[in-house]
Amino acid sequence: MEGALIVLVAVAVWLGRRLRPNLGPARWAVATLALAAVLIGSMEVMGIAHPAPATVRAQSATPAPGGKPNVLVIVMDTVRADHLSLYGYERDTSPNLRALAQDAVVYTHAQSAADITLTSHASLFTGMYPSWHGAYCKAPEASYGRPLLKSVPTLAEILKGQGYTTLGVASNLYLRSAFGLDRGFQQFRIERPVPLLSDENRCQLRRQMRRLLNLVTDTAQFDRLNSSAEDIDDEFLSTLDGRAQPQTPFFGFINYMDAHFPYIPPAPWDRKFPGKVATLTKDYLESEQYAISNGGGTPADYRQYCISQYDGGIAYLDAQIGRIVAALKDRGLYENTMIVVTSDHGEAFGERHRVEHGNSPYQNLLHVALLVKYPKSAHKGLAEAPVSLIDVAPTVLAAAGVPVPPAMQGRSLLDGAARRPAELFSETFPCQVIQSVECSGCAARAMVAWPFKYIVFNTGKRQLFKLDADPDEAREVSAAGTGEMVALGQTMTAWGKTIPVQPVQQMKLSPEEERRLKSLGYVGGGAK
Repeated sequence: MEGALIVLVAVAVWLGRRLRPNLGPARWAVATLALAAVLIGSMEVMGIAHPAPATVRAQSATPAPGGKPNVLVIVMDTVRADHLSLYGYERDTSPNLRALAQDAVVYTHAQSAADITLTSHASLFTGMYPSWHGAYCKAPEASYGRPLLKSVPTLAEILKGQGYTTLGVASNLYLRSAFGLDRGFQQFRIERPVPLLSDENRCQLRRQMRRLLNLVTDTAQFDRLNSSAEDIDDEFLSTLDGRAQPQTPFFGFINYMDAHFPYIPPAPWDRKFPGKVATLTKDYLESEQYAISNGGGTPADYRQYCISQYDGGIAYLDAQIGRIVAALKDRGLYENTMIVVTSDHGEAFGERHRVEHGNSPYQNLLHVALLVKYPKSAHKGLAEAPVSLIDVAPTVLAAAGVPVPPAMQGRSLLDGAARRPAELFSETFPCQVIQSVECSGCAARAMVAWPFKYIVFNTGKRQLFKLDADPDEAREVSAAGTGEMVALGQTMTAWGKTIPVQPVQQMKLSPEEERRLKSLGYVGGGAK
């Protein structure tokens, strides 16, 4: 039935392209309404106004041996820690993570090393800060991001060399091979949906017809830009079950994008929390984002809608994480599997005139979730000492009994607080995303020396916050904290002097690659 609808839409688009040059505005509007009526009637006749969710059959698999543990790293793309009920959020967005936490350690103050997918994932996979691994935005030679330095080993490469089967399934395009983030994976797929409507079809369908279609069905899924977590799970479990050597330990990686702009969770998750308005489309949200970034206020309907769908997306992917955990248990793999659940960065909804991510050194983008279920649940509870995502790779290697390369700047979380570094760093770079007019094209470095957080921008602006009393960074530390700022500034300066000089790396996107990244909110440029 869905295929028939796609055929109808394709016919409508084709007719629109053929007829529009020969029709005046008035006749074109009438033709558009007629095409909409045909679609609506067809959908009702075929009974596909509200498609039922697919179900998937769990398959059996040979359990991994009791020696080296399996490792599974799950990244909830764009999920900020303060929107997880696991971290105290008032909405029940993460019941499955709370259940998993009974067998795990929850790190309450985890910092991402960067505020955008490419750079953060590179730090996660290498245990290194961005200025060392090289995968970050750098104009003009790589305005959309540089590839990971070939000399830097990845977690997948190291584990593959230790006899692990390495497999990954991702939704985010930034994880493709052009940027080097799939290095070391024997099997790696980026699942991509086929969009029902493309940008060039706005005139035919996106605006006029969608207003009518919304009267009988929810057209939000027309704007879906990424594969659903359910599709990611299907592919991952199929790949897991199809391993050529099921007796060897595996290193698995999963990336979900269901909380990413344009915030389109499937039913019934889109109605789990109040705030959805069917008439608000991706086009409207983008126009509001540019207005906010230009210094305007944040409209109530924008924020309420976005957060309701964002939270619904988080709850949906939490359910799919629960499905993965259940599948591991069914296959006898759960006990000897180390499960790491985290996020690459958070999201902004108008705070400081910023939207989405890739443009801010503040905690709404840098404070992320980190939950680790160690093999055989050997460690449990809350860990309140600040940690960084660069600590994940060395922690995985330590748990697997694999030597940690000396170049890794992260530290194994199994070593205890005595060996933790005193400061944690994060870096933001001027990427091609929607930038705030207040700091368009800014770069910044942030340092957490708990409870203080020190930020320095490339404009010379400096800020100091006290995170234990002010986790939202609403109040800068007053002049009374000048001494602390001087000391932290000296530490930051000393750290900056150790940053290596990186070679120039040209990274040009094809028009198709640029279009696809732009559709995700990347390549948005400055405020318009």
